[in-house]
Amino acid sequence: MPFQAGRETLHPASRILIWLAFAFCLPWLRLSELAGIVLLLSLPLFLKHSTQYLKLLRRSRWLLISLILAYAFATPGEVIFPLLGDYSPSREGLLSGGGQALRLVALLAGLSWLLALSPRDRILAGLYLLLRPFARFGLDVDRVAARIWLTLHYAESPSSGEWRERLQSALQDREPEMRSVRLELGRLSRLDYTVLCAAALTLVLVVARGAV
Repeated sequence: MPFQAGRETLHPASRILIWLAFAFCLPWLRLSELAGIVLLLSLPLFLKHSTQYLKLLRRSRWLLISLILAYAFATPGEVIFPLLGDYSPSREGLLSGGGQALRLVALLAGLSWLLALSPRDRILAGLYLLLRPFARFGLDVDRVAARIWLTLHYAESPSSGEWRERLQSALQDREPEMRSVRLELGRLSRLDYTVLCAAALTLVLVVARGAV
């Protein structure tokens, strides 16, 4: 499947690295900062009716609920319902569980923005560019890229009810029938390096503040 790269503000590899830096920042952010980030990222996605974001939230709903309940009942602190005694959730546990849930939602919102700003083939090109240096250590980058492409292809297919089974059968096939994918990797521009340096600096500052 040929792909002709258009003009991009940032290379998809840079966007992937920025998302990773954002993910590393999340554990060091305050609860109020997390809430603001989730609101800032989620509101435009909801207004645009982002099916990808809604799908990610729907698939993660039980994990989010489990996080809140696990922290609420396992974390010692001020009980919310004194009549229940030791079986009551704690205020501190609810706050901790809510914070963990907010971090996960922020991570999913950032991933939705990444998927919305970069087509699937461009994301694959960014991953390929980031993984290519590991070929020196024996990593089969082409094979990894093919598996990622298959995963994205079947996950985004309309008949998603059996995508896991179809993906597994495709991966187990020694010679799977798939279309050729031609990627234009391109190079990082000065803007890419500038934004990446800013993201790295932000990560260092946030981690340093949290450590202090």
